[in-house]
Amino acid sequence: MVKIQVKLTQLPIEIGEHTFYVDTSEKGAEAFWKLVSGYASKSAKITEKVEKETITPERADKQAKKELERVIDQLLGDGAFEKLYELSPEYIFISEYYMEICSAVGEELGGRKKQYFEKMQHYLEG
Repeated sequence: MVKIQVKLTQLPIEIGEHTFYVDTSEKGAEAFWKLVSGYASKSAKITEKVEKETITPERADKQAKKELERVIDQLLGDGAFEKLYELSPEYIFISEYYMEICSAVGEELGGRKKQYFEKMQHYLEG
């Protein structure tokens, strides 16, 4: 009998005593990249407004914090930001967590695709 291990599409992300899961299925990957791109775009717009002096640095800081809260909750699940803020009550630390999470998920998605193509190449070469 041949046993094939079940492949999971949930990448566990452990921060402190909390474990969050990021969906790395094809649909989840698409949503992840869209979320990351949207956050980067909104962050760039906030920075641009500060540079053009159309908003105050204080207002920009509030908007940036609100966007970070939103992206963390969308990425890791409702209430995730609050859990992280309880562990590390500094937005800069949570922003660093976000960057580490994005790096890990990006590596997972890229590595999975590479493995698939290597296996297919090996299979096709016989």
